[in-house]
Amino acid sequence: MPIKQTLQAIGKIAHREWDEMVDRLGWGHDKPVSVANYVGFGREDYLFLTGRVLRDRGISRGERDNLLDNIVNNFKRLNSREITGAEVDICWGHHTFRRITDSEGYFHVEHHCAPEDEVVSEHGLWHEAEVIVRSTPFDGPVDFVSHSDVVVPSAADFGVISDIDDTILQTDVTSRLKLKTMVHTLLKNAGNRRAFAGVADFYQALALGTDGEGFNPFFYVSNSPWNLYDLLADFVQLHHFPRGPILLRDFGLPAEDALFSYRTHKADMVRKILTTYPTMPFILVGDSGEHDTDIYLEAARNNPGRILAIYIRDVQHERRAQRIEQLIESAAGIEVKLIGDYAEALEHARQRGWIAGA
Repeated sequence: MPIKQTLQAIGKIAHREWDEMVDRLGWGHDKPVSVANYVGFGREDYLFLTGRVLRDRGISRGERDNLLDNIVNNFKRLNSREITGAEVDICWGHHTFRRITDSEGYFHVEHHCAPEDEVVSEHGLWHEAEVIVRSTPFDGPVDFVSHSDVVVPSAADFGVISDIDDTILQTDVTSRLKLKTMVHTLLKNAGNRRAFAGVADFYQALALGTDGEGFNPFFYVSNSPWNLYDLLADFVQLHHFPRGPILLRDFGLPAEDALFSYRTHKADMVRKILTTYPTMPFILVGDSGEHDTDIYLEAARNNPGRILAIYIRDVQHERRAQRIEQLIESAAGIEVKLIGDYAEALEHARQRGWIAGA
């Protein structure tokens, strides 16, 4: 096993042992119960929703937190106190689903409704699910109520799937040993993370579409851990990106499963989204830093005629750019654009008639 993967495996084992010791000693059990509600998605006859029951560790989310605040808050995010065995009710329309949280505090609902049980909303994009923590093994009855938004597009012309790292958010994943990425993750908050110029305008134009109604759904996919969800959700809001599900991955998996998840997570999520909306066309946006192009081209080949375009932001790495250009040359019949900036993508989308004209 390569050194990087060995270190990741050791880190996960150490984190798991630490969590077990904390649970045995009862540290943090005095903190109130909270729910990390992740935006779900589905159709009127289908729900896909994930969340997590945690101890509230008092993470501040101010735009102007200082360096020490950022370090403390990011440490708390990465060292979450999950609640195992919590009883959770998820209410969606007239459906109620009872779930018991797993060893990492997660609950998950994936449910297909019969035609007579479909959940109907007057809004063309958003539904809401109510999440109620009924009890936990330590607290007993709780009845903590929160809500999760659910994307259910019924009036969309197309959807958009976007990577996050180095596509909309500067993370420098191509830096040596990913040192710059670590600095961004540990020392910064949502307010001082940088979005690339023009990308929010491009995304808002795609969300609004040609009719200006704003019912085209967005899905954000990243290999970042669920622990960073609140920071990324704040980043999306602060930089005026269209709201949508942010689909991350679990770092708490056993080492072998975590490695498998890292390699396949993005592809799995892209496949899940495309399968959920089998008749909807999509635009895919990523960058040349990792394997977005490979994943998107595979999705386009497996869904002929459904991918309107693939936009790949050039991270200005010569060897990687050459590789992407070779992939583009071999992608017969698939429109792939290697872009230097998002003004170029905006103009291309306008010419194709996917957004309103000037």
